[in-house]
Amino acid sequence: MAGAARSTRRQAACLGLLAAAWVGCATIQDPPGGPPDFAPPILLSVTPDSGSVLDGFDDDLEFQFDEVIDERSGNGLDKLILLSPVTEEVNVSWKRTRITVKPKRGWRPSVVYHVTLLRGIADLRNNRLDSTRTIVFSTGGPIPDTRLTGAVVNWEAGQAAIGALVEATLLPDSLTYRVEADSVGDFVLAAIPPGTYLLSATVDGNDNRLRDAREPFDSVTVQLDSTLDHVLWAFAQDTSGPHMREVSDLDSLTLRLAFTQMLGPDEAAQTEIQVFSMPDTIPVSVSAVWVQEVYDSVRTIETAIADSIRAAEAAAADSARADSLGIEVDSLVADSAAAEIAAPADTSVSTAADSLAPEISRVDSLLTERPKLSAILYVRLESNMIPGSRYLVMAVATNVLGAVAESQRLLTLPEPAVADST
Repeated sequence: MAGAARSTRRQAACLGLLAAAWVGCATIQDPPGGPPDFAPPILLSVTPDSGSVLDGFDDDLEFQFDEVIDERSGNGLDKLILLSPVTEEVNVSWKRTRITVKPKRGWRPSVVYHVTLLRGIADLRNNRLDSTRTIVFSTGGPIPDTRLTGAVVNWEAGQAAIGALVEATLLPDSLTYRVEADSVGDFVLAAIPPGTYLLSATVDGNDNRLRDAREPFDSVTVQLDSTLDHVLWAFAQDTSGPHMREVSDLDSLTLRLAFTQMLGPDEAAQTEIQVFSMPDTIPVSVSAVWVQEVYDSVRTIETAIADSIRAAEAAAADSARADSLGIEVDSLVADSAAAEIAAPADTSVSTAADSLAPEISRVDSLLTERPKLSAILYVRLESNMIPGSRYLVMAVATNVLGAVAESQRLLTLPEPAVADST
């Protein structure tokens, strides 16, 4: 009887679990709140309005959105606000649907302020705002009708310096206005006081809004009266000079020299290269020193010549084989030409590709006006290097800034391969 009772209770328990599961399934429904939200937050208003002149202004500047903002946007809202001119810490506060901005020591009187909301503001569903908004207002005095524009080129990388930090420091007041270069490297600084500026651009790799060591930059002093446009060419400005970090052999006549810094545009003509066969330090004559572009052109020509030689040898072999078989060579040539006429090349693909070619940006056009920078040189020797030998390579090289350094490297060639007698 006890066993039967336990069995009955077990069956009832199982039935209860099944009933609960059925009820749970019967109540499944779509999550509340309507369809999923994939729209980024909308900026409803900014207080004060752009263009305002507010004597004695001491309130917060406020961005109002249509929904709650994620306070962790962009690894911190303070990284998404660019305030200038400012020389002290800026307080950026999150207030659910609002972001407020104010210098820690308050707004200074009689100053034209720029406050830029950068890309990256996100809502709680991580929908991100992909546009910027700049507010210009004055705490006393008129807002100037000026416009400083330009482009930033990352000369080392050979491309637009997207997101580069652009700073215009008014001299001698040291008021610094800041803006970021856009997705094609262009920048605009409007409504800043006329005067003499130290204009600079930094490829801010770690996004800390500072110019750190080895970060490419460029700077120039300019005079702004009403409008001005200037191109900045950013590169690492090292005063120590370039050293060889590696030497390798590409073939029996060609060496590849890699340096620690970008070399000057005409460095191939200026660099002093010496090569010695060791251990007796016997000089090896150098016939040419090339930058990357020139070396690529030389290799293209050499490859074309080699292909022509191979084609001529193949044609000679075919001719000899045809003679041995009693076949007229002229008939083979005629058959080949007839086949080419019967099957003309299809040019529709290339025509379509040409019609879809992207428009060349301003920076792409600028890059065609200056030589590419490189940290590589190629050295062509007059005589073949000997496998298994050692060579000392010495170089006196100059970087883009004009700093010179002397360095040397030892190259050991591998022993020649030994044929397997088995």
